[in-house]
Amino acid sequence: MAKTLNVTVTYPAAGKPFQDKKADPSETLASLKARVLAKFGLEEGDEGGSQVTYILFKGKDRLEDLSLALQQVAGNAAALSLKLSQQIVQGA
Repeated sequence: MAKTLNVTVTYPAAGKPFQDKKADPSETLASLKARVLAKFGLEEGDEGGSQVTYILFKGKDRLEDLSLALQQVAGNAAALSLKLSQQIVQGA
């Protein structure tokens, strides 16, 4: 198992991706997502009557289980590249 992972998270509205070249492979997706949202200055919650949430994707796969460790998502790879997508539910 790799000692660290090179994690990159892209978000279309942000100029530069989130990058952590020494991410802990045992870190959960929930923890990573919190760091990514903070870096991009994003918040989940109610916005003008709509519910705003952010979802992590690996390729086209939506990462629903945020309790997974980064290593479980990356597998044997030394790098993990994810995308952050905004989801807005009207009148939630």
